[in-house]
Amino acid sequence: MADQASPADQILSMAKALTVSVHEPFAEFLLCSSEEREFKISLLDCYHLAGHSCHAITGAYLLTAAAIEALFPETGVCVRGDVVVEFGANLTERATGPRSHIISYITGAWADSGFPGLRGHFVRKNLMSFGNTHLPKEIIRFRRVSTGTQVDLTYDPIKVLQNLDQTLPFPQSWRVEISHVLQHRSEVVVRS
Repeated sequence: MADQASPADQILSMAKALTVSVHEPFAEFLLCSSEEREFKISLLDCYHLAGHSCHAITGAYLLTAAAIEALFPETGVCVRGDVVVEFGANLTERATGPRSHIISYITGAWADSGFPGLRGHFVRKNLMSFGNTHLPKEIIRFRRVSTGTQVDLTYDPIKVLQNLDQTLPFPQSWRVEISHVLQHRSEVVVRS
């Protein structure tokens, strides 16, 4: 019988396979190559951006992938600049900052540091906001600008992780947790 892959190898395998499709209208306007305007972003790309895999980065990716599926059902392709993101949490709370970077990387929705646009088009600035008091702190709201469709999502791995071996030391315990979350990813994304 073959040895089971380590949690780190399991994470790597799943992170390579999980991708979201993105269309960048600004690159299209600038007559960039097709690879610059139509591309895939993997969970592994997001781990590279963050410098590691953890619950915050994994959760941000999974929520964004679920939002794309809900907001762009006709194609499953995220159109950058067509998504507004609202966090219930403040930027400095928990890992909201790193989570926001992953969501911005995929959707093109940025806060103050985003691209201000070109002649009123391709705006990426102020498409993300934090500390929205009309939302619970754990909620992230994704709204498609062109249709007004929105979805409120939360990353909640508690039920999935409750029966795992809690005796492993850190960081081994995190590897097992992240691997388990990815194996049960549909159960950790909660739609409100």
